[in-house]
Amino acid sequence: MTYPIIQRELTVHLHNKNWYLRPIEDEEKILGPVDYGWHRFNIYPDSFTFGEGLLAGSSIPGSRRLVFCTWSSQWDGFYVSSMGGAAYTFHGVGVNYVALRGMAPEPSVVLLNHKAGEVQVRIEPVNVEPLWNGYASPDGTPLIGFFALQQALFDRYAKEYTDGNLRICAVGPAAKYTREGAIGSSPVRNGAFTAVVDWAGRGGLGSRLFKRHNVVGIVFGGEWDDPDLRNSAEIDAYFLEHFGKKTIQTDLAVTEKYRYVPEFETGGTFGVNMRDLNERILSFNYTSIYKPVESRLRQHENFILNHYLKQFNEETIKTKKFQHCGEPCPVVCKKMFGQYKKDYEPYHVLGPQVGVFDQRAAELLNDFVDAMGFDAIQTGGTVAWIMELIRDNLIDPAEFGLPSASEMTFDWVDDPAHFDVVADSMKNANYAMEAVRAILFEPKAEVFRQSIRVAARKLDKQYGIRSIDRAVFVSHGDEGCMVPNQYWVPGMLSPMPMMGKYFVHYGVEFMSPEKLGRKNVERMTYELFNENSGICRFHRKWSETITDEILRAHYEGMKENYKAHQFRVAREIYEREAPKIIYWESERVTDMVMGYLEQWEKDGLKTPELVEWLTRFREDRTSAAKAYWTAVRKGIHAVFNEGADAIPDSFTPGQQGKLPK
Repeated sequence: MTYPIIQRELTVHLHNKNWYLRPIEDEEKILGPVDYGWHRFNIYPDSFTFGEGLLAGSSIPGSRRLVFCTWSSQWDGFYVSSMGGAAYTFHGVGVNYVALRGMAPEPSVVLLNHKAGEVQVRIEPVNVEPLWNGYASPDGTPLIGFFALQQALFDRYAKEYTDGNLRICAVGPAAKYTREGAIGSSPVRNGAFTAVVDWAGRGGLGSRLFKRHNVVGIVFGGEWDDPDLRNSAEIDAYFLEHFGKKTIQTDLAVTEKYRYVPEFETGGTFGVNMRDLNERILSFNYTSIYKPVESRLRQHENFILNHYLKQFNEETIKTKKFQHCGEPCPVVCKKMFGQYKKDYEPYHVLGPQVGVFDQRAAELLNDFVDAMGFDAIQTGGTVAWIMELIRDNLIDPAEFGLPSASEMTFDWVDDPAHFDVVADSMKNANYAMEAVRAILFEPKAEVFRQSIRVAARKLDKQYGIRSIDRAVFVSHGDEGCMVPNQYWVPGMLSPMPMMGKYFVHYGVEFMSPEKLGRKNVERMTYELFNENSGICRFHRKWSETITDEILRAHYEGMKENYKAHQFRVAREIYEREAPKIIYWESERVTDMVMGYLEQWEKDGLKTPELVEWLTRFREDRTSAAKAYWTAVRKGIHAVFNEGADAIPDSFTPGQQGKLPK
């Protein structure tokens, strides 16, 4: 039996508090929150949208991400950012998508509820600055920034939601003062926030929400209940057909990395990735790429394996301090230690990249950056760059209200005898926190508020230096940029239309740049399977295979080829953003690509193509880098021209019992 696709959008006009509900009429074009956000963006570029996927009301694990779409001032283009588990509560509002338009006259909170059989919408002002400065938790613990605002909104509005079933999205001071503010949210359980915080972090959408719409928080929940797709027998049938296992068994099998890997005795993104860094470690603002392999391996062994990762394994893995993001999910990917959630990307860029290799120091730094409501990856990249500039006397810290270079230990080390892993890590973490405070609140440091790219240009013009060559970012448009995700691979530096996410191939294996470009488009297409379905990408090994089949079998309105549908969205975004794609502006980015190629040579790879590219880089690094970048883009452009048929199927259906590797 199939069911019609019934979707509703809620449009809220912030300037006059008017709102209305209406059904989604173009069901073939709008099948998910990215479709909806992209559609609204093309009609009303000022729209800020968020919503859930068609499976959000189902019993399928990992299907309840809340997906935000809007124009990003950080990236200077359309951007998608999603938050784990939040659609589990949003589903109770009884709408699929929300579009915010206009600007509230003062900083405000948007309240969405479903009570007494109807949707309710309110907009109320919030005096946010005093709350950011300090607010007490129920047990008297002082809170600041995002955490303080979230708690204050909970205390003010939780009683309006049946059984306290609500979720709050909020921003911190970074949303007001920079382009790099994130949107954060903690699940509510038993009338209080859990220690887990999930972020729609990349893209600076918190800054867009505040600066363009004057919204500092969104509160949602409700009584609406949808029995659709709750039949476990129906769901299990899809998984049994493809994988020979029921839903939960399949999910556990393909998400091992994010839960626990017995052979490694660790788990989660932090545990597995930190273990596997080896000679590809990135530290001290990427200067590790210039060090000999043996030195990088010593640093990884002495400071990561024997301390940073060891702490994590003993404190979190062995004690099984695991939680989920707010929806029932067997993966329990959130690795906790007290109030601190340990994820690879933030604990790497606000860890080794700023000279921090100790959990206590990293916890304080990451928690502070979260409290300020920053995109952690962007902030870590910026702070590491600032620390290097000050260490090398390229800028005078006093001119920016920053401590002197003597207050940090930002020199390459691979020997514990020359770096006190506890004391020096804390020293660097304190310096990094001072840099974050200065960026936000010190008028002298205002140059750093717009982005690492804009700041580098201004510093270089003012001081006659080349600070931009020590910065690692991907450029977009006139001022947009993105510090890459923390993998030493050229895919993360690719000329794609939306960077800073996993819309690229980030495998470490060597391939020709043109093939890499083609693989990037393939990954963007399949990543949209997840984003447009509201499915967590940790579940991608099954979701990319059978999401389309579940939707087609269950919904009678699903006729379009799902892969072709996601490809079309990717191509439309590419066609709009292509003129803004900018070649690398920093020599360090070029050095990262060359270092990646040299590492494969050191590993014994001798393919003709690798030899050819290394020869070209060694003869003329500048022209070779431009040729490499151009070849990647050529591959990207070719696939978008060839069409969806150029994208291979993710996994061959019908291979019962053979789970994708």
